[in-house]
Amino acid sequence: MENHRSNEKNQPKKPQESFPQNFSFAEKILDPDGMFSSLSDDYDIRKVTREKVENILYANQLISDHVGTEETDRLGPQGINQWLWENKVLREISPSTLQDYLKTCIYNAPHVFIRRLKMTRSLLQLVAKVQRIPVAQVQNHHVLDPSSIRYATEHLAIRYSKSLFQFLLKLSIHNGYINEKIPPLHSTSKQEPFHPRILNYKSHMESKGFSPKHIRNSITHVQQCFHWLCSNVQEFQGKSPAEISVFHIQNKHLLMYRTYKRKMVKDRVCSPITFTHCIYAIRSFYYFLNERFGYEPPLYRFESITVERYHPRDIPTRDQIDSFLQVVNRYAKEPKLEQLGYRFMIELGLRLSEVAKIKWKDINLATHNIVIHSKGKKTHILPLAGKLYELVQECHNNAKTTYLFGKSVRTIENQFYEYYKLYAMMAGWSFPGGVHLFRHTFTTNLAMKGILPQTIKELARVQMLNTVGLYIHMANQDTRLINQINLLSYE
Repeated sequence: MENHRSNEKNQPKKPQESFPQNFSFAEKILDPDGMFSSLSDDYDIRKVTREKVENILYANQLISDHVGTEETDRLGPQGINQWLWENKVLREISPSTLQDYLKTCIYNAPHVFIRRLKMTRSLLQLVAKVQRIPVAQVQNHHVLDPSSIRYATEHLAIRYSKSLFQFLLKLSIHNGYINEKIPPLHSTSKQEPFHPRILNYKSHMESKGFSPKHIRNSITHVQQCFHWLCSNVQEFQGKSPAEISVFHIQNKHLLMYRTYKRKMVKDRVCSPITFTHCIYAIRSFYYFLNERFGYEPPLYRFESITVERYHPRDIPTRDQIDSFLQVVNRYAKEPKLEQLGYRFMIELGLRLSEVAKIKWKDINLATHNIVIHSKGKKTHILPLAGKLYELVQECHNNAKTTYLFGKSVRTIENQFYEYYKLYAMMAGWSFPGGVHLFRHTFTTNLAMKGILPQTIKELARVQMLNTVGLYIHMANQDTRLINQINLLSYE
C-alpha cells in the first residue's frame, strides 16, 4: 500500500484544463455590481463551459482573418534592410562616409544591420557633441576628425562598433586626417570575475530552471553589492569582489548598502522596481547560503519597499495589429509560422517563453487543444479555434523540428523578440517595450469585455486575483469617468 501511494506521488501532474466547468472558485472579490452586470449566465462562474470560453477568445477576434493571405507582395527578410535603408539611413544619416559604411553591412541579417545602424546613429550624435554643432550639420570631415574618432572610441562599446571604427580609421588615414598606423582597438570594459559563492548560486538557479535573464540579473545584483562594499567599507577595502569573505559581511554592512540604493531611488538614478529586484536577489543569495552551507543570513531589517508593478499603457487597436501582421506576412522568412507565434501571444495571451516551449506533441488537432508550459513548471490546456487553429493545421504539414518554432528555446525567444522590434518599427508602432505588450493587450481586452475575474485568472494563467483586479480597474476607469462627467449638466 505504501509503495502504491509513493508511486502516486511521483506521477507527473496532469495539465490543468482552463476552460471546463469549475465549481471550486471560492475567492472573495470586489462587489461585482461595481464592475459589471451580473444579469446574464455569462457571469456565472459555475456555467463557464468550453463553448463560452471559445466565444470569449475567438468570437470577436482582435485580428482580421484575411490577414496574411496575399502571396504576391512578399519580400522576405532581404526586404527589411532595404526598408531600413530607405526609411532610416537616408533620412537620419547624412554624411556619405557613414552611409558608405552601412552599405557594407546591407547584406547582414536584419537584426545585425539594425544594430549597426543604431551604433552609427550614436556615433553621429557623439561627433556632433565633440564638434559642438547640431547633428544635421555633421559632415564627412567632422566624422573623420581624429578628436571625434578618439572621443567615440572612449564612449561606444568596441564590441559592437569595432568594424565601424576600423572603417573610419582607414578612411581617415587615406584622406590625411591621421598620419599614423591604425591603433589597435580593444574593449576597455573587462568584466570582473564573480565570487565563487556567486557562481555556486548561479549553478543552483540553473538547476532550478530559472530563466537565463533572471539568473544573469540576480548574480549581477549580488556582484554589485560586493563591489560597493569593497569600495566603500573599510573592512573590505583593498580586496576585489571575488576575494571578499562572504561570512564577514554583517547586517550593518547590508543596511549601509540598502541606504545607498534607497538614495539612488530618491535621486531617480535607480527605479523602485530595480531596487526591489536588488533586495530580493541578495536575500535569495543568502537563503541559498543558509540552505547549502548552514550560514545564518544577516538580513535583519534588510527589506524591500512596496512598489506598484502595474503601469497602465496604451494597447494596439485592431487596425494596428492588422498592420503589424501584414508586415510579418510581407517580410518574414516563414510568414505563416511567425504569424502563428504572434497570434498565440495576441489571441491566447501566451508569454514569449511559453511560445518558445511549444512542441508539436503539445498540440492535439483532433480535440482542438494545446498544452501550455507556464511559469513554475505548471501546465495548462487551452482551446484552439478560428484562424489560430487553421494556421496550426497548415504549419503542422511542414513540421521539421521538435519545437513548433525552431530547434532551441533560447534561439526562438531571441528571434521572436528581435524581429518583433523590427516589425513594430516598420508598422509605425511607438509602443514601448517588447512582445509582452501582446499579453498585456490580451488581458486588457478580456477585462474590457466584462469577463468574470476568475475566468480571466484562468485564461491568463496568473496566480493571484489581485493581478486581474488591476486590469479590471483600468479597463473600467474610463467608463466610470465618462459616467461621472455625464452626471453634470451644462446649459
